[in-house]
Amino acid sequence: MNKKRNQASVGAAVVGLGRGQTHIHALLRAEGAELLAVCDKNKETAERSAAQHGVDAYTDLSELLQRDDIDLVHVCTPSGLHTDMLLQIAESGKHAITEKPLDITLDRIDRALAAFEQRKLQLGCIFQIRLMPAVRHMKQAVESGRLGKLVLANAHIELYRTKEYYEQNGGWRGTWAWDGGGSLMNQAIHTIDLLQWMMGPVQSVIGHTQVSTHQIETEDTGVALLKFANGACGTIAGTTSAYPGFGTSLDIFGENGGIGMRNNQISTWKIHGDNMVAEEADVIGNAELNVTSDTTNIQIQDMVDAVRYNRPPLITGKEGRDAVEIVLAIYESARKSKEVWLC
Repeated sequence: MNKKRNQASVGAAVVGLGRGQTHIHALLRAEGAELLAVCDKNKETAERSAAQHGVDAYTDLSELLQRDDIDLVHVCTPSGLHTDMLLQIAESGKHAITEKPLDITLDRIDRALAAFEQRKLQLGCIFQIRLMPAVRHMKQAVESGRLGKLVLANAHIELYRTKEYYEQNGGWRGTWAWDGGGSLMNQAIHTIDLLQWMMGPVQSVIGHTQVSTHQIETEDTGVALLKFANGACGTIAGTTSAYPGFGTSLDIFGENGGIGMRNNQISTWKIHGDNMVAEEADVIGNAELNVTSDTTNIQIQDMVDAVRYNRPPLITGKEGRDAVEIVLAIYESARKSKEVWLC
Protein backbone atom coordinates (compact mmCIF):
# COMPACT_ATOMS: atom_id res chain seq x y z
CA MET A 1 0.00 0.00 0.00
CA ASN A 2 1.12 3.55 -0.68
CA LYS A 3 -1.79 5.73 0.34
CA LYS A 4 -1.79 9.07 -1.46
CA ARG A 5 -2.77 12.35 0.06
CA ASN A 6 -5.82 14.40 -0.76
CA GLN A 7 -4.04 17.47 -2.18
CA ALA A 8 -6.20 19.84 -0.10
CA SER A 9 -5.07 18.26 3.17
CA VAL A 10 -1.90 18.08 5.28
CA GLY A 11 -0.30 14.67 4.87
CA ALA A 12 0.78 13.39 8.29
CA ALA A 13 2.81 10.52 9.74
CA VAL A 14 3.23 9.35 13.34
CA VAL A 15 6.53 7.92 14.59
CA GLY A 16 6.49 5.92 17.84
CA LEU A 17 3.26 4.04 18.45
CA GLY A 18 3.04 4.06 22.22
CA ARG A 19 2.03 7.64 23.01
CA GLY A 20 1.64 8.00 19.26
CA GLN A 21 -1.77 6.32 19.41
CA THR A 22 -3.17 9.52 20.95
CA HIS A 23 -1.75 11.51 18.04
CA ILE A 24 -3.25 9.10 15.53
CA HIS A 25 -6.73 9.47 17.00
CA ALA A 26 -6.37 13.27 17.07
CA LEU A 27 -5.22 13.34 13.44
CA LEU A 28 -8.17 11.21 12.37
CA ARG A 29 -10.45 13.86 13.87
CA ALA A 30 -8.51 16.91 12.66
CA GLU A 31 -9.94 19.04 9.88
CA GLY A 32 -7.61 19.38 6.92
CA ALA A 33 -5.34 16.49 7.94
CA GLU A 34 -4.87 13.04 6.45
CA LEU A 35 -2.94 10.28 8.22
CA LEU A 36 -0.80 8.57 5.56
CA ALA A 37 1.75 6.51 7.47
CA VAL A 38 2.91 5.19 10.83
CA CYS A 39 6.41 4.20 11.90
CA ASP A 40 7.73 2.10 14.76
CA LYS A 41 10.91 0.10 15.28
CA ASN A 42 8.70 -2.89 16.08
CA LYS A 43 7.53 -4.14 12.69
CA GLU A 44 4.53 -6.01 14.08
CA THR A 45 3.34 -2.92 15.96
CA ALA A 46 3.72 -0.72 12.88
CA GLU A 47 1.92 -3.16 10.58
CA ARG A 48 -0.91 -3.73 13.03
CA SER A 49 -1.54 -0.01 13.46
CA ALA A 50 -1.24 0.61 9.71
CA ALA A 51 -3.77 -2.11 8.92
CA GLN A 52 -6.18 -0.75 11.52
CA HIS A 53 -6.17 2.72 9.94
CA GLY A 54 -5.63 1.87 6.30
CA VAL A 55 -2.24 3.59 6.02
CA ASP A 56 1.35 2.58 5.26
CA ALA A 57 3.73 1.01 7.77
CA TYR A 58 7.43 1.79 8.21
CA THR A 59 10.18 0.73 10.59
CA ASP A 60 12.75 3.14 9.11
CA LEU A 61 12.18 6.89 9.47
CA SER A 62 14.58 7.64 6.61
CA GLU A 63 12.47 5.59 4.22
CA LEU A 64 9.28 7.32 5.36
CA LEU A 65 10.83 10.76 4.86
CA GLN A 66 11.51 10.03 1.19
CA ARG A 67 7.80 10.48 0.51
CA ASP A 68 6.90 13.88 -0.91
CA ASP A 69 3.23 13.64 0.14
CA ILE A 70 3.99 13.84 3.88
CA ASP A 71 4.07 17.39 5.24
CA LEU A 72 3.94 16.86 9.03
CA VAL A 73 5.65 14.26 11.22
CA HIS A 74 4.60 13.55 14.82
CA VAL A 75 7.56 12.40 16.95
CA CYS A 76 6.37 10.25 19.87
CA THR A 77 9.51 8.21 20.56
CA PRO A 78 11.59 8.18 23.79
CA SER A 79 12.71 11.73 24.60
CA GLY A 80 16.41 11.15 24.00
CA LEU A 81 15.74 10.23 20.36
CA HIS A 82 13.80 13.38 19.45
CA THR A 83 16.56 15.59 18.10
CA ASP A 84 18.15 12.88 15.93
CA MET A 85 14.76 12.39 14.30
CA LEU A 86 13.96 16.09 14.11
CA LEU A 87 17.20 16.80 12.26
CA GLN A 88 16.28 14.18 9.67
CA ILE A 89 12.77 15.59 9.39
CA ALA A 90 14.00 19.16 8.93
CA GLU A 91 16.54 18.01 6.33
CA SER A 92 13.69 16.42 4.38
CA GLY A 93 11.77 19.72 4.40
CA LYS A 94 8.89 18.55 6.60
CA HIS A 95 7.25 20.15 9.64
CA ALA A 96 7.14 18.38 13.00
CA ILE A 97 5.53 18.23 16.43
CA THR A 98 7.09 16.31 19.32
CA GLU A 99 5.89 14.92 22.58
CA LYS A 100 7.25 16.59 25.71
CA PRO A 101 10.02 17.10 26.53
CA LEU A 102 11.39 18.37 23.23
CA ASP A 103 14.66 16.60 24.09
CA ILE A 104 16.79 15.98 27.16
CA THR A 105 19.66 18.49 26.76
CA LEU A 106 19.67 22.16 25.80
CA ASP A 107 22.38 21.59 23.21
CA ARG A 108 20.25 19.02 21.41
CA ILE A 109 17.15 21.20 21.65
CA ASP A 110 19.01 24.20 20.25
CA ARG A 111 20.26 22.14 17.31
CA ALA A 112 16.71 21.07 16.52
CA LEU A 113 15.35 24.61 16.83
CA ALA A 114 18.07 25.97 14.55
CA ALA A 115 17.43 23.31 11.90
CA PHE A 116 13.74 24.18 11.64
CA GLU A 117 14.31 27.93 11.82
CA GLN A 118 16.92 27.87 9.07
CA ARG A 119 14.54 26.04 6.76
CA LYS A 120 11.51 28.13 7.80
CA LEU A 121 9.67 25.00 8.95
CA GLN A 122 7.16 24.84 11.82
CA LEU A 123 8.08 22.93 14.99
CA GLY A 124 5.66 22.38 17.85
CA CYS A 125 5.95 20.72 21.27
CA ILE A 126 3.08 19.04 23.11
CA PHE A 127 2.11 20.97 26.24
CA GLN A 128 -1.62 20.51 25.85
CA ILE A 129 -2.50 21.38 29.45
CA ARG A 130 -1.83 25.05 28.60
CA LEU A 131 -4.99 24.93 26.50
CA MET A 132 -7.37 23.87 29.28
CA PRO A 133 -10.01 26.58 29.94
CA ALA A 134 -9.21 26.85 33.66
CA VAL A 135 -5.48 27.13 32.99
CA ARG A 136 -6.00 29.88 30.43
CA HIS A 137 -8.31 31.75 32.83
CA MET A 138 -5.64 31.59 35.53
CA LYS A 139 -2.99 32.75 33.06
CA GLN A 140 -5.14 35.72 32.03
CA ALA A 141 -5.64 36.78 35.64
CA VAL A 142 -1.92 36.62 36.39
CA GLU A 143 -0.86 38.27 33.12
CA SER A 144 -3.36 41.13 33.47
CA GLY A 145 -1.92 42.02 36.89
CA ARG A 146 -5.00 41.20 38.94
CA LEU A 147 -2.87 39.50 41.61
CA GLY A 148 -0.59 42.53 41.80
CA LYS A 149 3.07 41.98 42.55
CA LEU A 150 3.75 38.24 42.41
CA VAL A 151 5.10 36.79 45.64
CA LEU A 152 5.07 32.99 45.67
CA ALA A 153 4.28 30.04 43.40
CA ASN A 154 4.17 26.36 44.36
CA ALA A 155 3.98 23.41 41.98
CA HIS A 156 3.39 19.93 43.44
CA ILE A 157 3.22 16.79 41.32
CA GLU A 158 2.36 13.93 43.65
CA LEU A 159 1.96 10.83 41.51
CA TYR A 160 2.44 7.09 41.77
CA ARG A 161 4.00 4.79 39.20
CA THR A 162 4.46 1.06 39.57
CA LYS A 163 7.55 -1.04 39.00
CA GLU A 164 5.88 -2.34 35.84
CA TYR A 165 5.48 1.20 34.49
CA TYR A 166 9.26 1.62 34.40
CA GLU A 167 9.84 -1.82 32.89
CA GLN A 168 7.37 -1.67 29.98
CA ASN A 169 8.12 -0.42 26.45
CA GLY A 170 11.71 -1.55 26.64
CA GLY A 171 12.40 0.06 30.02
CA TRP A 172 13.41 3.47 28.65
CA ARG A 173 11.62 5.43 31.37
CA GLY A 174 13.76 6.44 34.31
CA THR A 175 16.99 6.27 32.27
CA TRP A 176 19.36 9.15 31.64
CA ALA A 177 20.00 8.22 28.02
CA TRP A 178 16.38 8.01 26.82
CA ASP A 179 14.21 9.74 29.44
CA GLY A 180 16.74 12.40 30.43
CA GLY A 181 15.58 12.20 34.04
CA GLY A 182 12.75 10.82 36.11
CA SER A 183 9.79 12.28 37.93
CA LEU A 184 10.80 15.87 37.12
CA MET A 185 11.67 15.46 33.44
CA ASN A 186 8.85 13.07 32.54
CA GLN A 187 5.87 13.59 34.85
CA ALA A 188 6.36 17.01 36.48
CA ILE A 189 7.40 18.84 33.33
CA HIS A 190 3.82 19.75 32.40
CA THR A 191 3.26 21.58 35.70
CA ILE A 192 6.75 23.07 35.62
CA ASP A 193 5.90 24.43 32.19
CA LEU A 194 2.73 26.02 33.57
CA LEU A 195 4.68 27.45 36.52
CA GLN A 196 7.20 29.31 34.34
CA TRP A 197 4.50 30.25 31.79
CA MET A 198 2.54 31.99 34.54
CA MET A 199 5.42 33.44 36.56
CA GLY A 200 8.00 34.28 33.93
CA PRO A 201 11.69 33.29 33.77
CA VAL A 202 13.33 31.41 36.63
CA GLN A 203 16.47 33.15 37.85
CA SER A 204 17.98 30.43 40.04
CA VAL A 205 17.25 27.04 41.63
CA ILE A 206 18.41 24.99 44.58
CA GLY A 207 17.50 21.36 44.06
CA HIS A 208 17.56 17.93 45.66
CA THR A 209 16.74 14.62 43.99
CA GLN A 210 16.64 11.03 45.17
CA VAL A 211 15.36 7.55 44.40
CA SER A 212 12.73 6.77 47.03
CA THR A 213 10.92 3.56 46.06
CA HIS A 214 11.91 2.47 42.54
CA GLN A 215 14.98 0.79 41.06
CA ILE A 216 15.78 3.33 38.33
CA GLU A 217 18.84 5.32 37.24
CA THR A 218 17.19 8.70 37.66
CA GLU A 219 15.10 10.28 40.42
CA ASP A 220 11.59 9.32 41.46
CA THR A 221 11.49 12.31 43.84
CA GLY A 222 12.77 15.82 43.25
CA VAL A 223 12.29 19.13 45.05
CA ALA A 224 13.55 22.65 44.38
CA LEU A 225 13.51 26.21 45.69
CA LEU A 226 13.21 28.84 42.96
CA LYS A 227 13.86 32.54 42.52
CA PHE A 228 12.03 34.20 39.64
CA ALA A 229 13.37 37.12 37.64
CA ASN A 230 10.40 39.21 38.85
CA GLY A 231 11.49 38.80 42.49
CA ALA A 232 9.02 36.11 43.50
CA CYS A 233 9.95 32.80 45.14
CA GLY A 234 8.67 29.33 44.38
CA THR A 235 8.84 25.62 45.06
CA ILE A 236 8.63 22.47 42.99
CA ALA A 237 8.01 18.97 44.36
CA GLY A 238 7.65 16.11 41.93
CA THR A 239 7.43 12.40 42.68
CA THR A 240 6.19 9.09 41.34
CA SER A 241 6.38 7.51 44.80
CA ALA A 242 3.31 9.16 46.40
CA TYR A 243 1.02 6.15 46.76
CA PRO A 244 -1.75 6.09 45.63
CA GLY A 245 -1.17 9.43 43.83
CA PHE A 246 -2.78 12.73 44.83
CA GLY A 247 -2.39 14.43 41.44
CA THR A 248 -1.03 17.89 40.67
CA SER A 249 -1.41 21.34 42.16
CA LEU A 250 -0.32 24.84 41.22
CA ASP A 251 -0.79 27.79 43.58
CA ILE A 252 0.14 31.38 42.73
CA PHE A 253 0.05 34.25 45.22
CA GLY A 254 0.37 37.98 44.70
CA GLU A 255 -0.07 41.00 46.94
CA ASN A 256 -3.77 41.19 45.97
CA GLY A 257 -4.73 37.53 46.25
CA GLY A 258 -4.11 33.98 45.18
CA ILE A 259 -5.33 31.32 42.77
CA GLY A 260 -5.06 27.59 43.31
CA MET A 261 -5.45 24.72 40.88
CA ARG A 262 -5.87 21.02 41.61
CA ASN A 263 -5.47 18.61 38.70
CA ASN A 264 -5.73 21.54 36.28
CA GLN A 265 -9.04 22.76 37.65
CA ILE A 266 -9.47 25.94 39.68
CA SER A 267 -9.95 25.07 43.36
CA THR A 268 -9.33 28.45 45.02
CA TRP A 269 -9.85 31.99 43.68
CA LYS A 270 -9.40 34.82 46.15
CA ILE A 271 -8.61 38.22 44.66
CA HIS A 272 -9.01 41.35 46.79
CA GLY A 273 -12.07 43.45 46.01
CA ASP A 274 -15.62 44.25 47.07
CA ASN A 275 -17.01 41.26 45.20
CA MET A 276 -14.32 38.76 46.22
CA VAL A 277 -16.73 36.16 47.65
CA ALA A 278 -19.15 36.41 44.74
CA GLU A 279 -16.36 36.21 42.18
CA GLU A 280 -14.82 33.16 43.86
CA ALA A 281 -18.18 31.36 43.84
CA ASP A 282 -18.70 32.26 40.19
CA VAL A 283 -15.28 31.01 39.10
CA ILE A 284 -15.28 27.83 41.19
CA GLY A 285 -18.79 26.94 40.05
CA ASN A 286 -18.17 27.68 36.37
CA ALA A 287 -18.62 24.34 34.62
CA GLU A 288 -17.24 25.71 31.35
CA LEU A 289 -13.97 26.68 33.03
CA ASN A 290 -13.45 23.45 34.89
CA VAL A 291 -14.22 21.07 32.06
CA THR A 292 -11.40 18.64 31.28
CA SER A 293 -11.51 19.10 27.51
CA ASP A 294 -9.47 16.98 25.11
CA THR A 295 -6.74 19.52 24.62
CA THR A 296 -4.41 17.15 22.77
CA ASN A 297 -6.93 17.20 19.92
CA ILE A 298 -7.03 21.00 20.10
CA GLN A 299 -3.23 21.32 19.96
CA ILE A 300 -2.86 18.87 17.08
CA GLN A 301 -5.60 20.65 15.13
CA ASP A 302 -3.68 23.89 15.71
CA MET A 303 -0.47 22.25 14.46
CA VAL A 304 -2.24 21.08 11.31
CA ASP A 305 -3.53 24.63 10.77
CA ALA A 306 -0.02 26.04 11.35
CA VAL A 307 1.21 23.93 8.44
CA ARG A 308 -1.82 24.74 6.27
CA TYR A 309 -1.54 28.50 6.76
CA ASN A 310 2.24 28.79 7.22
CA ARG A 311 2.15 30.32 10.71
CA PRO A 312 3.74 29.36 14.05
CA PRO A 313 1.77 26.91 16.21
CA LEU A 314 0.27 28.02 19.53
CA ILE A 315 3.02 26.20 21.41
CA THR A 316 6.31 26.36 19.54
CA GLY A 317 9.39 24.24 19.88
CA LYS A 318 11.18 27.20 21.47
CA GLU A 319 8.59 27.21 24.27
CA GLY A 320 9.36 23.54 24.83
CA ARG A 321 12.90 24.55 25.81
CA ASP A 322 12.05 26.56 28.93
CA ALA A 323 10.77 23.78 31.19
CA VAL A 324 13.67 21.50 30.22
CA GLU A 325 16.13 24.25 31.19
CA ILE A 326 14.58 24.45 34.67
CA VAL A 327 14.65 20.67 35.18
CA LEU A 328 18.28 20.43 34.06
CA ALA A 329 19.22 23.24 36.44
CA ILE A 330 17.59 21.34 39.31
CA TYR A 331 19.60 18.24 38.39
CA GLU A 332 22.80 20.26 38.25
CA SER A 333 22.07 21.85 41.62
CA ALA A 334 21.36 18.45 43.16
CA ARG A 335 24.63 17.01 41.82
CA LYS A 336 26.76 19.97 42.89
CA SER A 337 24.88 20.86 46.10
CA LYS A 338 24.77 24.53 45.20
CA GLU A 339 22.50 27.19 43.76
CA VAL A 340 22.39 27.23 39.96
CA TRP A 341 21.65 30.44 38.04
CA LEU A 342 19.70 30.43 34.80
CA CYS A 343 19.60 34.18 34.08
